[in-house]
Amino acid sequence: MANHILPQDHLIAKKYNLGVPTRKFRFDSPHYFSSRPFILFAELFVVALLGLFCITCGSILAISATITYSLYNAWLWMMGMASIPMLFGWMMHRRGNRRLFTLNIFCGISSLLLVSLGSYLATIRTMPPDPLAYVFGGLFLSVAGLIIVSVAICFLPLSRSILICTDGCLFINKLQCRRVIRWEQITSMRLGKGFARIVCSNGSSLKLQRTWANSTTVQHIIYGKAFRYLFARARSSYHSGEPVPFGRFTVTWQGIDNGQQLFRWEQLRTCVYIDSGLALISIDDTCLDLTYLSQLPDATVFVELVKYILAARQSHNSLIL
Repeated sequence: MANHILPQDHLIAKKYNLGVPTRKFRFDSPHYFSSRPFILFAELFVVALLGLFCITCGSILAISATITYSLYNAWLWMMGMASIPMLFGWMMHRRGNRRLFTLNIFCGISSLLLVSLGSYLATIRTMPPDPLAYVFGGLFLSVAGLIIVSVAICFLPLSRSILICTDGCLFINKLQCRRVIRWEQITSMRLGKGFARIVCSNGSSLKLQRTWANSTTVQHIIYGKAFRYLFARARSSYHSGEPVPFGRFTVTWQGIDNGQQLFRWEQLRTCVYIDSGLALISIDDTCLDLTYLSQLPDATVFVELVKYILAARQSHNSLIL
């Protein structure tokens, strides 16, 4: 359920020029945490301090060993090796394969931990110890500390919330950082496996996990608020002769292009939802093509734009006749 609007919510909405607050949602269920949130918070705070201690000790050890033994070239080699998975992950992210991007980050961090620990154990056994052992040991402590701090922050008993207003919304994460999104800034809403991503014109994005409480309701509300802007932009682009991309499909003056074939407007009768996908139906009631909704951002806008174009063409043809 939506929480009650408080007086400070009106002040926040006025501060960010979001109009009048209408609804407020918490994403984390109050039953998600244990019955002793203070003790949990204290435990996670101690874990976070341990992580910060590891980061501090590792940084001091690695920096002092680098300066003392002039091991600057070793860092160049490590940065060169780390740049390969980072570049690969960035390329996957640009191509839209976020799963592979996430897997690449996880594998990169895991390999960095294993290589650092293995190199430390191998070099520390030499007499006298190899100076690189201190660098690898400090690197291992720093990475391990970062992981510990990240885990502690992830499990903090703090709630995410979103304030829905007449002109936009305000998302507040666990660290109480605020992200303002105005309805006219939203350029698309992309559905993935277990999440929905709201993309804005300024390059920022907001990811809503479906496992969060009230997440589905918030997605429908935001999409309903932004729909008229999305549809108006798509219709304007079509009338100006520009192709309108919707993931796998592209709407043009000639018809709908799926990247391999062009389905002309004369062939199409309508498009309909089928289970978790969408199908293009021809005038003889055969399925021309279908796609999953996860491959079609702004599916509702796509359907309404296609129906609008087909209705306009039908009306134009009837006037000619």
